[in-house]
This record gives sequence, C-alpha cells and structure tokens, in this order.
Amino acid sequence: MGQLMKYKVICIRLIIIVLVIYNISINAQDMFNARRITFDPAQEAFATWSPDGKSIIYQYTNLNDTTGKNGLWKISQDGTGGKQLFTGIAEHPKWSPDGRYIVFDADTGKSIKMIPAEGGAPIIFLPDSIRIENGGLPCWSPDASQIAFLEGSTLSLYIYNVKSGNNISIFSEEGMLPLPGCWSDDGKSVLIALMDMQSRKSTIWKISSDGKERKQIIGHHENFYRHLALSPDGSLLVYAVAEGRYLGLYIMSTEGGISLPLAVTPQNYNGDPSWSPDGKKIAFTSTRSENFDIWIMDMNIEQIKKKLRVLNE
Repeated sequence: MGQLMKYKVICIRLIIIVLVIYNISINAQDMFNARRITFDPAQEAFATWSPDGKSIIYQYTNLNDTTGKNGLWKISQDGTGGKQLFTGIAEHPKWSPDGRYIVFDADTGKSIKMIPAEGGAPIIFLPDSIRIENGGLPCWSPDASQIAFLEGSTLSLYIYNVKSGNNISIFSEEGMLPLPGCWSDDGKSVLIALMDMQSRKSTIWKISSDGKERKQIIGHHENFYRHLALSPDGSLLVYAVAEGRYLGLYIMSTEGGISLPLAVTPQNYNGDPSWSPDGKKIAFTSTRSENFDIWIMDMNIEQIKKKLRVLNE
C-alpha cells in the first residue's frame, strides 16, 4: 500500500511538472503579460482604441447570428460595459484620432462607411465611382483629416480627404496588392503591406501621402503577412507573420532590422494589433482561448528598444 501511494505521488508530481512546462511553452513567446477581455464564442476581433485610451471598439461576427449582435461593440479596457454601436456586418473599425468617428468596412467588404463614435446612422462618404471589394482596410491619418484605403477596381492605394471630399490614388503596381496598415506618426506617409498576388508574399513599404516617395522597410520575416501597427511615438512597428496556417505578432524598429516575438503561441492566431494612445498597451486578437477574442498586453517600450538595440548591433 505504501509503495502504491508513493507511486501515485510521483505520478502526480510528474503531471504537475508536465503541465507547468506546457504552460511555459505556450506563453514563452508572449513578451509581456496578456489578459483576455472578451469571452463570447463568436468572432471578436480588430480592436481600436479611443483617443483617451479608456475604451475599445471591436467587430463582433457570428455567421449564425439571429439576435442582432453582429456589428461594432464598445467596451472599457477591462472588458466591462459592453454597448453595441452598429448592427450589421462590420469589419476593420478604426477610431478617428479626434474621437469623433469610427470608419469601417461594411456590406461584407463591398463598401466603407463611418458612424459617430457614440453610434448612429452610418455615413456613406465615398462616391459610386470608387469601388470597394473584399474590404478597403480604411485607416485615419494622425490629424483625422485623411483616410487611406484600398480601392478595389484598380487595386490602388487611395487617400480620401475628409474636408474636401477628394479621392486620389497615390500608389499601384501591376500584380501587387497594397494593403494599408497605418500612417506614420508625422502624417506624411502610409505604411502598407505590399503583397505579390502570385507568390502571396508581402513586403513592408512606406508611401508618401502625395505618392512621390516610397521606401521599403527591410528586416522582417519572409513570411510577413500584414496587420501593421506603429507605436504612438513612431519608433516601433508591430506586424503579423504567417506560421503555417496561423499568425504570430513580432515587433521591430520602424527603420527595420531584426525583430522580436511579441505574441506567438503555437497553433494559434495572434493578429490585428492596436496600440493604446499612451503606448503602454496593445490590444490584439488571439485564438489561444479556442475562440477569436480580444486580448490586451502590457508594453514596456524602453525595454523593447533596449533589446532591439542589442540584437541589431
């Protein structure tokens, strides 16, 4: 009996050790602590922060929805106080830096619309001559005066001027798909994922808002996907890398170079990064809980910069 009890104790200890090692390996490539703030079985993704950093808006998508929950939802950064702002299929929302509007892909990717930040009737602002197909990935300039987006018929990077209502094409290249990610912190350029439509491989480019200058940001992974997010101080760039069928988030200097894993959990999707306005947090989408949920990771920009300097010396 004593031997049996001793054997059971050893087995339990081994199980505990295995579980600890498993948990460490799963979280080993989360650079900082991350916490889950949404818990619905539906897909909750593409978080965007309010300019004051107190709230988050995200898309809620359930193809079998019968209760009208699909759309855009607003919550506090701790996940409480859920409020639906828009009902219907809405994707890739972006909160304007002046706090007034939310722009998003609507009509299952066939149009771009915006709504007031507190909710209300959708505003159609693009003319019929501009076509959106499979989503335009709209994103605001830092002063909220312009919106960059992908035009569907020409596969061109366009800029919409909020004040004048003018639309101009600033970049296109045959056989390439320019996917807008974010603007530079000075508002003079748009950062894009330029995808080769044949090989499906992408590179990162910085395109001036007048289309006259372009610069490749070199040093990222060969399997770079998209989901670009620039830190508020303009020094760091987060991007997603395809890990087989899954995605992991990495971070590097805005100028390029060697990167560090930020949120990379095996066999999971980690994407859609969004910096809080103070640069102290990143909201992202992850399937590590077996659903598409919003997670928040605490960030230490100075610590990251120090590690990157050492790696890139």
